Amino acid sequence: MKFEFIGWFKEDEHDKVWGVIILKEGNSRYGDKTYATFWGRRGKKLQHKIFTGNTWEIDSLINTKTRKGYNRIDQAKLDEVYPEFQKDLQKTAVWAILKIPV
Repeated sequence: MKFEFIGWFKEDEHDKVWGVIILKEGNSRYGDKTYATFWGRRGKKLQHKIFTGNTWEIDSLINTKTRKGYNRIDQAKLDEVYPEFQKDLQKTAVWAILKIPV
């Protein structure tokens, strides 16, 4: 699973994660990729949505989230703040992969 971005937002009662996973690399000259965004409060079921877009669109989406206060974190920090993340994400990723158009 290739993470393009993992962000964490913690402020007052908000404690959320948001991220982008590349599901399928495109083969067009525009670099279209199939990717999933995921989000949710820590400890709750993660939501997801499937997109097809180019690198510019993915970067734009990530920039929007960082402006809203999501801080990029690495895998070590993620394991620290959300130990159940991998288990929760695997459930989400399985459904996301099954939704990819062939």
